[in-house]
Amino acid sequence: MLVEGAVTEVEYLSALRDALGIPRTLMPISSAIHSDADGLVKEARELLRPARGGRRAGENGVPDEVWAVSDTKSEHGNGSPENIAHAINRAGDHVYLVLDSPSIEYWFLLHFKYTTRCYESAKAVIDELQKVLPDYSKQEHSQDWAYLIGRTNIALRHASQVRKQRESADLRQPIADADILVARMMWLGKNELPSTGDDSQGSERNRIPLPTREDLYSRKHLHGGQERDGQPTAPNTGQRADAVDRVVKVGVSA
Repeated sequence: MLVEGAVTEVEYLSALRDALGIPRTLMPISSAIHSDADGLVKEARELLRPARGGRRAGENGVPDEVWAVSDTKSEHGNGSPENIAHAINRAGDHVYLVLDSPSIEYWFLLHFKYTTRCYESAKAVIDELQKVLPDYSKQEHSQDWAYLIGRTNIALRHASQVRKQRESADLRQPIADADILVARMMWLGKNELPSTGDDSQGSERNRIPLPTREDLYSRKHLHGGQERDGQPTAPNTGQRADAVDRVVKVGVSA
């Protein structure tokens, strides 16, 4: 798994992985060199590049798939629509681009409330998040991730509603695709998620239809063809089936 953030995304996803009992060797989480979506996907593609000896995805340390987690609006000014479009086209088979608009904090906010507001910046959604989670901070080791993780099924339900609303109205935002990555992690995990007492994790899990990789915004909004090593190609929908019965190795160790 490659993430654009050096602190927030790494800490949250690592805490979620550990809570689910997923071995770190099965799902390593690395902070990417690039902070833009297209650069992130390029890095992911490099991880899948066949090494000497003709190794392919899933063979001898080459990951089966890589999840690239990116904001749509970076505080560094590199989240342009063109950059996102290039990233979407470059993803495709074995690389799954997870977008949250404007940032992963929108996904965090859905742990507490349902909203389809399109926040203009990461700061704007952080300000809103701090109304319900006053101690939230992007400082290293400052967050009680266990409390947030205990509300995961609330967020899954809200994210599903956001997706249905966006697609029914044929809108491009808001996007909260972190739920798809979380659903994948839940499938791989051996543990049930703990509950804060605000929601019934066990019973809710049976009622919430978990999203699949084909529900990703980036899978539904390909612009033209996909790219392989910088060259556009026709999408291969057959290879993009959501084969959830395969145990995968995601990413490489930091």
